[in-house]
Amino acid sequence: MHGNTPGPSVETAWRAMAGFTVEPVATFPLAADRRGVHDLWLAHARRSGVIADDGTFLVTAVALRSADTGWIRARLTDTADVSRLVDDQQRIEFIARSASGDRICGITAEEYDYWVITLPLPPAPPQ
Repeated sequence: MHGNTPGPSVETAWRAMAGFTVEPVATFPLAADRRGVHDLWLAHARRSGVIADDGTFLVTAVALRSADTGWIRARLTDTADVSRLVDDQQRIEFIARSASGDRICGITAEEYDYWVITLPLPPAPPQ
């Protein structure tokens, strides 16, 4: 177990997102309306299987300081908006993980755009 849930750790997910060969599945201009980032992420998170049928997923974000606490369980609601998960530079930075731990879909800021990144994660090592 890493943090508060079984599966790959928050650290593993952030390392995967920062990989040199990682390419976005979609981009969104930094200067555009942030609500569009939520909609774009949501479409890719659903398509990649990160969000369960009941709307739940696991999340880590700089804004939540969850690197120390591990994955935080979240559920989509009508008022949910991941574009509120900003870092100290007011840029959206977060990773959502499937409950099974095999997929992530996150947002990171790169130069002029937000990148939507979806990746498979390797299984966590046995304890």
